[in-house]
Amino acid sequence: MNLVYGEIVKVVPEDGALVGRIRVHGAIRKIALGLLTDAAQGDRVLICDGVAISKVVASSIKEEEDVSGDSRETD
Repeated sequence: MNLVYGEIVKVVPEDGALVGRIRVHGAIRKIALGLLTDAAQGDRVLICDGVAISKVVASSIKEEEDVSGDSRETD
């Protein structure tokens, strides 16, 4: 399971479902938004394996924080 935070850049309908273009660590990824009822451009979301599972308050997370549980640091 991979958990990361991202910011919704654009919300678009695709094949009858909502999909977001989401900025994750500087890259734009296509992420399913079906679990979020009120997703909008500019929202910060928690993403698990390609699906946005929750909206988050930006002040409660550090910029580009990875919550995957990997505590190793690289220099």
